[in-house]
Amino acid sequence: MAQKQQNSFVFPDFNHSIVNIAATLADFLGHPTGNPILPNLAEKLKTDYKNIVYIVIDAMGSRILEKNLPANSFLRRHQIDTVTSVFPSTTASATTSLMSGLTPAEHGWFAWSVDFDGDVIEVFKNRNFYTHEYHADSEFAKHQLPYQKFFEKVPLKREVYSCFSSKLASKISAQHVVEFNTLRQMFRCLHEICQKPEPKFVYSYYADLDSTMHAYGTTAWRSRHLLRKIQRHIERLAKKNPDTLLIITADHGQTDLKNFDFVCEDKALQDCLEHPLSLDPRGICFKIKPGKDADFHVAFKKYEQDYTLYPSKELIQKGVFGNFKLHPEYQKYLGDYIAIGGNSKNMMVFAPGEQYHGHQRFYHGIHTGLTADEMYVPLIVVEGKVRG
Repeated sequence: MAQKQQNSFVFPDFNHSIVNIAATLADFLGHPTGNPILPNLAEKLKTDYKNIVYIVIDAMGSRILEKNLPANSFLRRHQIDTVTSVFPSTTASATTSLMSGLTPAEHGWFAWSVDFDGDVIEVFKNRNFYTHEYHADSEFAKHQLPYQKFFEKVPLKREVYSCFSSKLASKISAQHVVEFNTLRQMFRCLHEICQKPEPKFVYSYYADLDSTMHAYGTTAWRSRHLLRKIQRHIERLAKKNPDTLLIITADHGQTDLKNFDFVCEDKALQDCLEHPLSLDPRGICFKIKPGKDADFHVAFKKYEQDYTLYPSKELIQKGVFGNFKLHPEYQKYLGDYIAIGGNSKNMMVFAPGEQYHGHQRFYHGIHTGLTADEMYVPLIVVEGKVRG
């Protein structure tokens, strides 16, 4: 049983989540994933648009919109639904679901860093989380956890484009690939793609809102300014392309960081671990040495006010990661226990600060937990001929 549950957690709802947005689009393109679709989105897709443009803005959660934009703003006016992210509410798992229409239990990309029998690998960068050494197999994660993007499958009803930053470590393959360097270039590319004569499906991903909020906070001037710029570009793209349906969502939200827990320096806890810590800083996986279970619970007590500890099997049985029917062996990547960050908004630091991307100097906004700020994301649809 979970210890001292004191938080209002929002667990994934795989009938009403980002998985179901992608499943709806996959169904529209003729490649159903087997996961439920969203009827309100499916209805929008019935109109014969020349272009379907699917834009994922990293970390643009529903609460981010509410905190930073007025109710009558363009994006909020065109929000037709609020759905949940996946858990951990992290880019590695969530964008994989958004590109595949699969739950984490089906694709296995559970988090930023996954424990492959003691070797903790950053799945997007294909390197060891702790040493930063790249794996000898340049596509190790893809070989261990294979999945297919729904828009890679052929034949399709439309020409398919992916549009993403040239800075991304993990490339987004598609029939046609377009890269950009700046926000302005991204929307220029989208407009140029939409002007081509053939029917198209376009997947576009923008990461910089997430990194800006990590650096400055969810309501900082820089974060709000960037969000407003994104909104202006989306509105202009819609006005210039009345034969286009824009579908905009996010992988997760963010909340503001309050404090750090340096578990990397906690000798009593570290002595209980068979494998290094993995997953994410507000959804932390523990693999315990044989005979050390009781010691682990004693060592963890100091963190109980900020994290709720679950046996991994309990979360699996609750369906928090989806159904493991397709890959029952994927359960091994979730260890023995998972601690979930709560409303205190703390995060665990796995490794010394100079190695860790969440060091105090760099982090103000966070995600990967189960609070509403982190878990709720918008489904925004801008239909052709909408003028404002």
